[in-house]
Amino acid sequence: MPTGSCLCGEIKIAYEGDPVFRAICYCHDDRKMANMQVFQVPKAGFSVTQGEPKAYTKVSDHGNEITNHFCGTCGTTLYRSGGAERTRDKIGVRAGVLDDQSLLDIPPAIEVYVEKRPPWVKQVEGAIQLNGKYEVVSQ
Repeated sequence: MPTGSCLCGEIKIAYEGDPVFRAICYCHDDRKMANMQVFQVPKAGFSVTQGEPKAYTKVSDHGNEITNHFCGTCGTTLYRSGGAERTRDKIGVRAGVLDDQSLLDIPPAIEVYVEKRPPWVKQVEGAIQLNGKYEVVSQ
């Protein structure tokens, strides 16, 4: 069972199984949160195992409410919930908080908002390329 924690260790999380998908997104929010991969995991297998994260809800670039769950002490965003209807049964775990950093050795399968990707960041080879409307622009 993969586990993770915030920088100060006050909040701990875990999830069962493999991510439904691994993505990196270049939307405004994710760029502010350092563009680390997001692992979409089933909400049913996700848990906060220690502490109680604070939450901040806002409207995403797609116009959906999305909630960031973060540590009130160190500020680390651990996961996101909400968003598009098709992802409401999933949790978007910020991959950088995972304890087993070797899980990041597998590149993301999807890149989102590729039109906002900084010019110095190379396309992930083999990843599905989606624009902000979630239309496949190349594969």
